[in-house]
Amino acid sequence: MKKENRPIIGVLGVPTYDDEEDSLIAIYNGVKNALVKKGCIPFMICPLLSIDYSNTKLSDIPDLTKEEKETYREMIDICDGIIIPGGYRIYNFYEYVVKRAIEKNMPVLGTCLGMQVLAKVDNGFNCLEKNETNINHVKKQVKYVHKVKILNDTLLKGIINKDEIEVNSKHSYHVSKVNNFKVSAYSEDGLIEAIELPDKDFVVGVQWHPEKMIDYDENANKLFDRFVYECLKNKRNK
Repeated sequence: MKKENRPIIGVLGVPTYDDEEDSLIAIYNGVKNALVKKGCIPFMICPLLSIDYSNTKLSDIPDLTKEEKETYREMIDICDGIIIPGGYRIYNFYEYVVKRAIEKNMPVLGTCLGMQVLAKVDNGFNCLEKNETNINHVKKQVKYVHKVKILNDTLLKGIINKDEIEVNSKHSYHVSKVNNFKVSAYSEDGLIEAIELPDKDFVVGVQWHPEKMIDYDENANKLFDRFVYECLKNKRNK
């Protein structure tokens, strides 16, 4: 891919700690590596307040100010697409960036918690429930954990072109319902595994981690390739 054609992908930063317990904002290596491998330029969209996001209750994080929203809009405008990565908490800046990106019809890909962020933005409230099925959905460093059935007449089906695939899995909670989004896949035990927004070009959430499967799974590559294609299209149309 020529340098001038490389899409800039905004990745929402994840608050965490280093070995000395200093607060920091990070991008998962799996997400960064997948984007670089696909010829993209990763760009972190970081929170703006000078607080320890990891150690502050979500209810104690102030609402976004007008100035902060403007800064997030400027960061979004730099990007050709947005990735909402996995993680453990849904921050208010996540929700604002996602809403703004959807309004602009930007390509958005949410993985694991990222799909849950999309569902929360869609419903306007937390629609997550604890997993209580016969499948253990929390297995780290396992290539394939369970099967996923992809529904007909969905964007995901058009991308993957298969009725059923195998995926990895690292989530303790699942999305219980959607509103404007459309369910595009279920796991074997009936949990929602993928959602998409029908009236947008590419707003897709998957409950698994395709970025961790890039080196060995064709379906993960199909999903990322389509995301990058949509980002390139958005870049050209700016």
